[in-house]
Amino acid sequence: MSLTLPTEAGTVYSLEELRALRDVARDNNLLIHVDGARFGNAVTSLGGEPGAIIEASGADVLCFGGTKGGVGLSEAVVFFNRELAREFDYCCKQAGQLASKTRLLSAPWATMLNGGHWLRYAKVANDMAQSLEKIFRTHGLEALYPVEANAVFINLLPEVSTKLRERGWQFYSFFGGASRFMCSWNVSADVLKAFERDLKIALP
Repeated sequence: MSLTLPTEAGTVYSLEELRALRDVARDNNLLIHVDGARFGNAVTSLGGEPGAIIEASGADVLCFGGTKGGVGLSEAVVFFNRELAREFDYCCKQAGQLASKTRLLSAPWATMLNGGHWLRYAKVANDMAQSLEKIFRTHGLEALYPVEANAVFINLLPEVSTKLRERGWQFYSFFGGASRFMCSWNVSADVLKAFERDLKIALP
């Protein structure tokens, strides 16, 4: 079975694409791990229920991102295939991943999940990325890929990147000149206004 998927950075797999990946994995007796560092952003972008995404992906294990979603210092590993969870706690201990007060790290998850904050925070991040893309477009800079979650990829001249960094803005530069701007759950409209002011100064 041939499988062609988009390679645009920062975009979100559709349910159909997830099902196609799942079918290939199952046909080849492979287990499925979903790297959900930005799982909330993907759920919000697709406008669906988390369960629909998990079902479409066929995930055996989900690494549910907390740090990038506003929880703070922890991630959640969710085993849908319970057999894979055997001795996982022991493996974590052997790898040195044993916090002395795990309950303190885990407590924020109860509020985040039960109160639906994780999805609200993800929506803020996604919406701010859309706004950031519009700022770039207003000043003649087109995003390299569709903005479907909380990432915006832009080609910037080196001198523009330098000036922005001198003004305190942090972003990642890839080989080939692309710069990745990420909007977190606590980015506000005021932050974007400040960025636009500095962008105007930095542009030639």
